Amino acid sequence: MKYWMAFTVSLLFLIQSCKKERFYSSDAFYRSYKTWLDFKAANNDSYSYTQTWSSWTGFSSSMVVQVNNGKVTNRTYKSMGPDEQDRTKIKLYAKWTENEETLNTHKGYDASLTLDEIYDKAKHVWLRMNEDENLIFFEANNKGMISTCGYFPKNCADDCFTGVTITEIKN
Repeated sequence: MKYWMAFTVSLLFLIQSCKKERFYSSDAFYRSYKTWLDFKAANNDSYSYTQTWSSWTGFSSSMVVQVNNGKVTNRTYKSMGPDEQDRTKIKLYAKWTENEETLNTHKGYDASLTLDEIYDKAKHVWLRMNEDENLIFFEANNKGMISTCGYFPKNCADDCFTGVTITEIKN
């Protein structure tokens, strides 16, 4: 009887442990996600974050996304890089702002996401890529919240990162 009880408890423990979803860096993801949920609740789901991109060629961009009550309400974008005439100078190539009425109207740019949507995409897309073919990244350097998440194909030389880089999250 004692062995049957031990077997049953072990089986229940095994079944319970299998329920936890596993993917690349899942423990770090879930710690970060909990930190995010606490931040979100403390700020009534209103915050801004800065998303950046940079290239080895010297070009870079940043987008500040404003979220109020769980809805993207504004975004400001700028891109810069070496001046084509004088490569020692940095030139502003684009700068624009969108509000609720004009949100996501600039062609060639991804739609703005809330951090809830970014965490969802991280969990279901970026952190589930094939590890044999890709270098996968997850970092939480914004006071425990997501800062880098995505992947880089192992057979790519440069500028192949797919994912997100967030340099700042604030209320």
